[in-house]
Amino acid sequence: MKILVTGSNGLVGNAIHKLLNNSDHEHINTSWSLGGIASHVIDITDNESIEKVIEEFRPDAIINSAAMANVDSCEVERDKCWKVNVEGVKNLVNTCDNYGIHLVHISTDYIFDGKKVGGIYTEDDEPSPQGFYAESKLAGEKVILSSSVSSSILRTILVYGMHERHNIVTFVKEKLEKGEQVNLVSDQVRMPTYVDDLARACISAAEKKAKGIFNVSGEKHMSYLDIGKTIAEHFSLDKSLINHVKTSDLNQAAK
Repeated sequence: MKILVTGSNGLVGNAIHKLLNNSDHEHINTSWSLGGIASHVIDITDNESIEKVIEEFRPDAIINSAAMANVDSCEVERDKCWKVNVEGVKNLVNTCDNYGIHLVHISTDYIFDGKKVGGIYTEDDEPSPQGFYAESKLAGEKVILSSSVSSSILRTILVYGMHERHNIVTFVKEKLEKGEQVNLVSDQVRMPTYVDDLARACISAAEKKAKGIFNVSGEKHMSYLDIGKTIAEHFSLDKSLINHVKTSDLNQAAK
């Protein structure tokens, strides 16, 4: 099977690459610019760059891990966010439709408002996005679902792993190693997802050409405070540097 990966230099794309390297599949890594592990350029907002690589490689599946995912930046740079998370997805959908390619698309739990009693969302729950990032990701899903393209949408939560791109693990670890204070909230609960688990799910969806929406997450409910303490314990770092705060104490652009 031939698999094309977008956003290959990111946390998830890099993990997908490592797993595909140990598989029987042929794959190529793409990013908006050359460098890192990316051997080809695909800017998903640019149809020409997509078509050029698709014509050359002719993949059976595309795994789209490219996105603008910083929620605060998405609130401030809304045009850019929409262009990547919605228009970019539309470009991939059109390409997949033209070439008969299965699309695996990574979405997010942010499309839900977190108010459900019990906190566990199913694939059938009604989305209720609360910020612009969430709105853009939901709009991207709707572009896919309104098309006739064979597709898998994987909604995931707080992906973590060791990588140069910041995530909750690298952020807390680096702060504590420098002896700096870290403010973490106890009133936001997530189900952190190990990046290799998400990467395996993406590859499996591509292999099976699984159709539909799939929620992919870790098993444990944890607050950011709990996550931070677990990271400190794992790396034998000073937990006393972690400060317990509430969401209302933070000056966040995204709500």
